[in-house]
Amino acid sequence: MRIDKIIDLAQAGLKEAVDVIVEQYYPMVIKISGKYYGEWAGHEDIVQNGLVGLLKAIYYYKKGKSSFLSFAWRSVESEIKSFLTYLNRMKNKVLTDAINIDSIFMDEESEEPGYMTPTPITRDQKTALDEYLVESFLEEAKNILTELEFNIYRMRLEGYSYDEISEKLGIKWKAVDNNYQKAKKKLAPILERYRYIFTYIRS
Repeated sequence: MRIDKIIDLAQAGLKEAVDVIVEQYYPMVIKISGKYYGEWAGHEDIVQNGLVGLLKAIYYYKKGKSSFLSFAWRSVESEIKSFLTYLNRMKNKVLTDAINIDSIFMDEESEEPGYMTPTPITRDQKTALDEYLVESFLEEAKNILTELEFNIYRMRLEGYSYDEISEKLGIKWKAVDNNYQKAKKKLAPILERYRYIFTYIRS
């Protein structure tokens, strides 16, 4: 089966197609990862982040602009570079509890066939890659949402109630709810991609 057809199936949500692509291109991830070294990241962490880049390539690839191989190579390299930059920036900081990863990427209510439910993460189990995925997701969210929608969405992830957000932002309770619901609707497609990436690398 041609790679474009397999990618179509993967983008449609077929886990087996994702597995086929990962198996075929994982040696490429290993090869690219071997070019990089991070003082605060072991080789395994870099490889795992390279896998994130490959999974993103699967979901963001569009036929006709380049070959999947070229697109995936650039995606893996870009993801590793971004991860190492993130680690360098965070080297003197402690992993934060401000945003609960489970509140973004865990979806215990999902009953989709083949849905993978990762084990909930405790504070001690949280890794730099977990936080990097949160930051990466929020960066994409910021580009999609209005400033108000993003601020409300982030505050909800940080555990603020509607009343607290209403008071802090000086807007009515109904406006908080309206903007939060709009944000969730806009972010649904990329949230699903990140949720799958998160569960895949932890499965």
